[in-house]
Amino acid sequence: MKLRARRALVAAMMSSALVTGAALAPTAAAAPQAPAPVDQSAAIKLALQDVVGQTLVKHQYDTTVADSIDTANTLLKSLGITPFTPTVGACTDFSISTALGGAVPGPYTPGVGDLSVKLPWPLSKTIDANAIKKGEIMFGFVPVGKFTDGKDKSGMQVAWFNVNTFKGGLGAPMDGLAETVVDAVAKRLKEAGVPGAQSTAEKVLKPVVKLLPTNGARGGLVETGEGTVLAAIYGTIKKGDATCYYFPSLGIATAK
Repeated sequence: MKLRARRALVAAMMSSALVTGAALAPTAAAAPQAPAPVDQSAAIKLALQDVVGQTLVKHQYDTTVADSIDTANTLLKSLGITPFTPTVGACTDFSISTALGGAVPGPYTPGVGDLSVKLPWPLSKTIDANAIKKGEIMFGFVPVGKFTDGKDKSGMQVAWFNVNTFKGGLGAPMDGLAETVVDAVAKRLKEAGVPGAQSTAEKVLKPVVKLLPTNGARGGLVETGEGTVLAAIYGTIKKGDATCYYFPSLGIATAK
């Protein structure tokens, strides 16, 4: 009986000690919660919209037609594109069309300026979404007069020569100016791993596209490398059922 009583006493003491220890033991700190995942695509889109909204070209144009060389000159300059020499085109409907080419080196985005965005924590990185990156030049071409642009905007091209590197090219293709800018920005976003890069670029640059000339305007992006570049913009543009053949618009641009 004494042995049983001792065992019962020991068990009671151990139980008391465990209960007391549990009561006195500090409460374990709750594990810190991981930060909620950040929607990178949404963050980049908002940041780009903010940059575009702050730096967007404020001038409004009639983007359907450039009615003179002076208008084309003003338009190109307002987009940050340095004008080349004026040129003329002979059209198959026996009309004559004047036009003006130009160029702008990167990093730059016509109509916006610098389209680099700094993303806040926890992304904490900078994305260069500029249409034109370092070592590239975007060429523009604006004809004077009324043109009915179709889906096929090929025909104009760029011949260029870098006097510092002795590299050059003939026949670099051009497309619509608005398409060239949007596609270039979409390419940068895709390289940065942004999902839905094309649709994001189209939505963000919608206000810019409204400012870009649409009436026969052309754009072309060329990787020239750093240096002074001599260039000639020439080729054809459809004018309804007619085709206009443009002599070269000549100029110089310096890629950084």
